[in-house]
Amino acid sequence: MGIELNKIYNESCFETMARMPDKYCDLLLSDPPYGVDLKYDTYIDTEENWYELMNKFIPEAKRVAKMVIVPSCKISRLEWIYKNFPPDWLICWYKGSVGTAAYIGFNDWEPHLVYGKNNTNMHDYFKATPEPQTNGHPCQKPVNWARWLIVRATKQNDIIYDSFMGSGTTAVACIKEKRNFIGSEISSKYVEIANKRIDLQISQPQLF
Repeated sequence: MGIELNKIYNESCFETMARMPDKYCDLLLSDPPYGVDLKYDTYIDTEENWYELMNKFIPEAKRVAKMVIVPSCKISRLEWIYKNFPPDWLICWYKGSVGTAAYIGFNDWEPHLVYGKNNTNMHDYFKATPEPQTNGHPCQKPVNWARWLIVRATKQNDIIYDSFMGSGTTAVACIKEKRNFIGSEISSKYVEIANKRIDLQISQPQLF
């Protein structure tokens, strides 16, 4: 079984990546589970599971993609990351203070780990305001989060892989920016949510 573009696979990312040759994707952009006891549909979001997941995920992500961008999740985990999988550089996602508890995350800014680099110029700081959670996923990223990173790290028609597709934010951003996407998501509930968002995005007129 090969890989089909512009499709979300209802399976573990390790199953999908096992079918990918080295450097198959131009960018792996994803938002792994945070390991902070968020209530995902199927995944048990403990800190212990996060370390186990990252030990397996980061080497495989670097194998299949020319460039990898993922949140560090907790700032306190940067020491462990640098000891085990030192990134090439960091990008700061500034969320902006909303005056109350943020919709996602626990700081006004969050470091993103970057492995590899495509032929592009991009700053190490960007702002994307969190959006309310309304579709049943506990940690949905804002579309502008994905759009900023995708536009600066890739070209039109490049392949972007989201190994933890969740509610489909990366796919929606790819459609808006004329990129190809591939997604993996273990929850059939989240795949259904993501596909509905994709269908809605495709049906809307593209003004820009």
